[in-house]
Amino acid sequence: MALFKTPEQILQAGQDAVLRGNFPQARTYYENAALKFSKQGNTALCALAGSYAAIVSIAQSPSNASLLYGAAQSVRSLGNATLKLGLRETPASELATEIVMLATEADIQGRTANTPAEHAEKARRLRELATKFRTEAADRILVLPELFFKQSISGESKALPLSAYAEESLGESLVMENPKAAAEHYQTARLLWMQAGRQDFGDMAASRVRAYGSAAKCWFCGREISGEGIHFLRMPSELTELIMKSSKGSALPSFDPGLSQIYACRGCYSAVYRMADSRAVTRMQELEARVNLQLNSIRESIAETQRMIARMRP
Repeated sequence: MALFKTPEQILQAGQDAVLRGNFPQARTYYENAALKFSKQGNTALCALAGSYAAIVSIAQSPSNASLLYGAAQSVRSLGNATLKLGLRETPASELATEIVMLATEADIQGRTANTPAEHAEKARRLRELATKFRTEAADRILVLPELFFKQSISGESKALPLSAYAEESLGESLVMENPKAAAEHYQTARLLWMQAGRQDFGDMAASRVRAYGSAAKCWFCGREISGEGIHFLRMPSELTELIMKSSKGSALPSFDPGLSQIYACRGCYSAVYRMADSRAVTRMQELEARVNLQLNSIRESIAETQRMIARMRP
């Protein structure tokens, strides 16, 4: 950079760096331009250069909600100004709204939901955000994905996966109490993923539909229950023809003959494994005691041998 470049020239150098996709260098130019405009007392251009710096800094961490919110606040302060990012010119207010929506998405997806209430709250926020993308952006191509990732993403195409995530979160909020209802939400999510062109996510949702919608009878207690992997699980077992024949006539299966597995409700499953763990610990303690006795005997033999050798020395 030339020593005596004007702040306007430095600002233009930042714009050129953006066109080349060199966002770290662009940020340096913008920050230098903002500093020079500030020294001149040009608050409007200082704010503009500062906003450009805040925007391009997002490139280093596009999923950082705090970084996005900070940039949105900086851009919103420009009022009715127009920003040029790459080849596109965008009203500051429109861009600020977009950045806030992207920040909200990053904030939602960055929080882990553990309880049904947390999953339900996540679903509510995702639904609201999907609606906002549809109303605020609709068919408009979003600026930041295009700028940083060369992706043409409209508000509607952004809303589809958010709606799918919302349905999945609703499913998770219900699965502990009503797995069949959870399966219905995952089925809706699957359809949304297919509309969004995400076959992989659609397949994952379909697997949850099958698991949460399936029902079985517990091999041990006979309880009929839905939700494989949550409320009932598979256990390896040996199934003879006689055993399988004796279980016929039930409306729900209690075993999978093809895989030699039985179905157990989570209560029976956990009881069996806890009993097995308890017995394993007891057996380990017994073996440890036996090994210790043998080690003590070996130590005594070694000590006696050492005493005999000592007596034999002149």
